[in-house]
Amino acid sequence: MTSDRPAGPQADSAPAQPEVPAAERTYRALDLINTDKSAKELLDRRVALVNETGRYRNDIYCTQGEYVDRLRAAGHTVHVVDTPRGLSPLGLLASTWRTFRLLRRCRFDVIHTHGSVIGLIGRTAALFARTPVVIHQVHGFHHHDGMKAPARWIFVWAERLMSALTEKLLFQNEADVQECLRRRIAPQGKLVLVGNGIEMDRFHPGEPPQNDPPVILYVGRFEPVKNHAMILETARLLRDRGVSFVLKLAGEGELLSECQDWVRRHDLGDRVEFLGYRDDIPQLTAQSEVCVLVSLKEGIPRAIIEAAACGRPIVASDVVGNRDAVVDGATGFLVPLDHAEAMADRIQELLADGELRERIGRQARAHAVEHFDERRVTQRIVEVYDRALAGR
Repeated sequence: MTSDRPAGPQADSAPAQPEVPAAERTYRALDLINTDKSAKELLDRRVALVNETGRYRNDIYCTQGEYVDRLRAAGHTVHVVDTPRGLSPLGLLASTWRTFRLLRRCRFDVIHTHGSVIGLIGRTAALFARTPVVIHQVHGFHHHDGMKAPARWIFVWAERLMSALTEKLLFQNEADVQECLRRRIAPQGKLVLVGNGIEMDRFHPGEPPQNDPPVILYVGRFEPVKNHAMILETARLLRDRGVSFVLKLAGEGELLSECQDWVRRHDLGDRVEFLGYRDDIPQLTAQSEVCVLVSLKEGIPRAIIEAAACGRPIVASDVVGNRDAVVDGATGFLVPLDHAEAMADRIQELLADGELRERIGRQARAHAVEHFDERRVTQRIVEVYDRALAGR
């Protein structure tokens, strides 16, 4: 499913890679990501694993927040830089200047950016700071086919421009690799499929839960791409069918109050719980009968991997990213995007059949252990760093 070779249909014909750098020195690396919460969720363990190699001293860059202190307490060096989530020109310019000053002061050998906005800021700053190796990780492209053509092409051309400043582009799924090639964003030789993973030791199947009513769990920020409207409509349908359940929504974000209003208007307050941001996702997942994800698009979604690692079946929208994480009918079910009836059918089927849940859960756990172990993903990323530095 994942590969440490260049991604794309002709990866086998790629030229031989240079040898890895000699081990007599420690290289400085910096992961740049937008929020402190994202840093805690996505980088905490992975950066620790990179540091364990002894070849790199890997720091983290993110905005200020409550998780910065937790990251530092865990032993990470964290550089706090305010960065915008949107595309304000003044905000982008100010963040790029602050990032440039950090890169010039600390003289990193490798920077590794995550996401479109930070990718723009970090790669521009690295150009002027003359950072030797620039890596960018795609967590789904900002553009999509449903976007109006002028806006879509602005984002495509921005990605093309940024790719010229990038040594390697890392991908979590094959669909984004193909989108990159289709839009001619970067040549095949720059693309590497590394996948996504989690710390498997934190997630344990345990005994099947016996909740009354059964629990359906959705972990995701309240933002447009997470498509909460679909799961709320599914909850309404299940209620109207007389199915016993409670839907737990873990996360926060800009659309939280809108979703809460929708629940009140449809008299679903006794069926839907808003949990806010949670640090106990392994426990919440293990205590749920079914997990769901109804996003418009994903990279390789951690919510699905975590559910699988806990041995829980998942019902997910049949979109980019989710298809790479769910083996339909074996580790969970994929349903058409925005087809709440199909989502309700699959959830109802799982809630009614404990043996089906257990069988799919066992298969999901085995699949996750084989394909989504964070140690393997980190090893691929370190190999990319090694070869990029050797090439320099």
